[in-house]
Amino acid sequence: MRLGLTSAFTMLLAIGAAGAVQIGCSDDAAAPDDGQGGSSATSSTSSGSIGTTSSTTSATTGATTGAGGGTTSSTTAGSTTSATTGGGEGGSTGPGGEEPLGDDLPMEIPTPTNGDGEIRTETTVLKNAANGGQDVYDFNNQKIGVNNTEDCDDGEGQKTVFEVEDGVTVKNLIIAGGLPGGNGIVCKGDCTLDHVYWEDVCEDAATNSKDGATMRINSSIALHSADKIFQHNAKGGSTTIVTNSYIADFGKLWRSCGDCTANGGPRNLIIDNVRVDQVKTTVAGANQNYGDTVTITNLYVKGGYDEEDDKPKICQEYRAVTDHMGESQKLHGGASQWNTDTCRVSKSDIKSW
Repeated sequence: MRLGLTSAFTMLLAIGAAGAVQIGCSDDAAAPDDGQGGSSATSSTSSGSIGTTSSTTSATTGATTGAGGGTTSSTTAGSTTSATTGGGEGGSTGPGGEEPLGDDLPMEIPTPTNGDGEIRTETTVLKNAANGGQDVYDFNNQKIGVNNTEDCDDGEGQKTVFEVEDGVTVKNLIIAGGLPGGNGIVCKGDCTLDHVYWEDVCEDAATNSKDGATMRINSSIALHSADKIFQHNAKGGSTTIVTNSYIADFGKLWRSCGDCTANGGPRNLIIDNVRVDQVKTTVAGANQNYGDTVTITNLYVKGGYDEEDDKPKICQEYRAVTDHMGESQKLHGGASQWNTDTCRVSKSDIKSW
């Protein structure tokens, strides 16, 4: 049975006061199956069979942000049309003819409205209205990256493209692929990333970094990551929510930090109505010893889940460490876990497309 977003939010969004920003989560830069959630090397661009770029019609006025973090207010004069919705790709369905729920599940990255895109020299800070910015930034499908000098497979140190303050929503944005993708988006409080597209993830697509905060990803696409897509460093009952999205060619869709400085938890993940393809390691990696929870409903796996071989892994449990004192360890031999206190997922909610 599908878990409605309202009930999902009510279940896990009793967020405490925000604590200090989590720092120093290098996890590990080793192979993507190490359970650490280290950096991800870039792979092929989005011009292949996965996430092929298509034209998008939009009448929105994009927010403009300076490299130093200055902002200019934007207004919306119209609406953006998603490239593909619903079943997508010829209407492929799950068991019993089921299609992904909802009416806005994009399958193709829109054509950038700013041509080849813009590579900024430094991280752009998206300030909230209380700090002189605005609470909603609509980029009108501009493609933006950062002049990142650290190679994507060198562990930590990549520049963040956008740092997002508490309460900010980012809409209709394409993060440039490969090296300019850097450390993607870092949320410094509650944030919503709506119709955000990552062409080719460098280190991480987005990071939840503020204790007690909620990072929501909706109607988005993230492609090509040797390791993590979404990194979760924040503790204190913080939550990452991924809905109505398409994630392909990745090591882990979500990882709770395995060896962060002053590591702990709990960290929570909610996934609903998401399509995945080419899962190298696992959909979710959670720390059992820190009280993490993973709730998955309506997950559509390309080609289906192979129960006999346990492929792809859906939810793995780990024993994490703190302050980089060793590496976190997979529990249960690394097998997918079902209906546990940590992995709150049933096989019936894993469907094929």
